[in-house]
Amino acid sequence: MKKLPLFLCIVLSACQSVQGISPVSQTLVPPIATSTQVLAVPPTLTDTPTVTPTIPASINELDGTEVPPGFSLIKFADVPRPTAIVFDMRDRMYVTSQNGNIYLLSDENKDGRADKQSIFASGFIFPLGIAIRNSTGDIYVSHQGVISILRDSNGDDSADDDITFVGDLPFGEHQNDNLEFGPDGLLYIGVGSTCNACDDSNSRSASILRFNVDTGQGEIFATGLRNPYDIAFQPGTEELFATDNGRDDLGLDDPSEESNHIVQGGNYGYPNCWDNQDQAGCEDTIPGIAFFEAHSSADGLDFYNGQNFPPEYRGNAFVSIFGSWLKPNVQTGIQRVVLTPNGKTNFSETSWFIRFPTGVMPLPIIFGPDDALYVGDYVNGAIYRISYGMQ
Repeated sequence: MKKLPLFLCIVLSACQSVQGISPVSQTLVPPIATSTQVLAVPPTLTDTPTVTPTIPASINELDGTEVPPGFSLIKFADVPRPTAIVFDMRDRMYVTSQNGNIYLLSDENKDGRADKQSIFASGFIFPLGIAIRNSTGDIYVSHQGVISILRDSNGDDSADDDITFVGDLPFGEHQNDNLEFGPDGLLYIGVGSTCNACDDSNSRSASILRFNVDTGQGEIFATGLRNPYDIAFQPGTEELFATDNGRDDLGLDDPSEESNHIVQGGNYGYPNCWDNQDQAGCEDTIPGIAFFEAHSSADGLDFYNGQNFPPEYRGNAFVSIFGSWLKPNVQTGIQRVVLTPNGKTNFSETSWFIRFPTGVMPLPIIFGPDDALYVGDYVNGAIYRISYGMQ
């Protein structure tokens, strides 16, 4: 995202319509050997009934927000300046905040709204990422230059231990971003560039790193990513994707914001290659697979793999479009990205899933254990819950 002090594969099945049926051959039956000739009656084509899906009742509590028919949007909780969200094995939500706190929330009566909220930990500078290692319950927090491990040793819903796992990550104009455990059990994290557009002296800047949390050993997984705010693994393929924010010094219409398919050793072009990456010297860099309006800050990223939404949404990626401090009148909301495999990469089709009114700036997004989409509104200090129907 831009200078905050402090991104996808379903196959649609189409039903063959009646018009696509080959014409039925109409043949005269040979004359019967009697004094009367009888002609066979040609078969009659009948229309196949059209089944119209029932759109469930829904509710939208945020005035001016455009949501697809049948989807509900309600406020889950008030949380100041939310930057990242994760759920634990008990379906409780942890939220990092720009104010340095980590909040713990739970919906104990399962009505879609938080009914319990507390501060789990505090004192962090620009916390932008949070992940949980399910095998141990350890909570990993990404904040300025540091990845910390938090533990609640006595079960009182407050962190007792705060251990520095990594303490020397580069930061500057951007911070280290969100993190996530991969299917390989390793911890992946996006690290933003220290400047708007420069050749960073630290090779770990503008990259995605991964760590073995048992040994502490880390490595550079991919490079050339100016600000990979969020990362997510695609269900089914277990492949890694990331959002990325383009540089700010090429005018208001360039470069585009991106979603990238991340491969080990890949160079994604920053600082000298962008969009289709047809600039000189960009022959070996990898372009994005989905593009969004320049300077719109494509940030939060997650894949839908649940049962609540209609089936055509399954396997799609969703990207939060935060908006811009630089460019006026940028539409904010949630973009839906439909990915189709194409060799070692993907074709993509993007469209608006949610359009927010002016003044709403979504940052973190995540699908919860209830299959609802949770969206953090950074400016208004809220977490919204989006579900299909009234569930």
